[in-house]
Amino acid sequence: MTLPTAEELEQRAAQLLGQWRVVDTAVRVAWNDRLTTTAGRAFLRLGSIELNPRLLSRAPEQVPTVLTHEAAHIAAFRLFGANIPAHGRHWRSLMRIAGLPPEVTHKISVRGLRKAKRRYVYLRVCESCGDRAIPPALRYGRCHGCSSRDSFLVMKAPATVAGRQALENLSTTAVRAKFGRA
Repeated sequence: MTLPTAEELEQRAAQLLGQWRVVDTAVRVAWNDRLTTTAGRAFLRLGSIELNPRLLSRAPEQVPTVLTHEAAHIAAFRLFGANIPAHGRHWRSLMRIAGLPPEVTHKISVRGLRKAKRRYVYLRVCESCGDRAIPPALRYGRCHGCSSRDSFLVMKAPATVAGRQALENLSTTAVRAKFGRA
């Protein structure tokens, strides 16, 4: 089964908003490949919805439910304003009117969708005094050598033994040259 087009989804979202008696039924719907474990999200002030094609292609029968969930957020915003809870009684009522249970989360398997975070190590060189550090996390502030503030040249490498050694082997002159400050 193929996923519906954005235009088809926009038409369905407009029908839902009409069913809920929302005056402005214009909604933009788009597929967003960058979403990982979120099935969908609504941008209330913009009146737009983004859906996750990788996740919903695993369970295409869930597309109408996710679209209704997100459209209900936009409808609740347009009907009742910004100061209501995201999944509060207004949103739950709209879900029931649409004939769906007001469930907050999806139950689609996300196994294998998360990308592994790439870890880095950083070399921090003070521009003023040349003080060098390879901290576990990048922090700015005052230099430990001369107390100058936020005057660092920073380079990063993958958090591997080879990456750390490459940063350790760089001379201060080489770092300054990379930044055009030799």
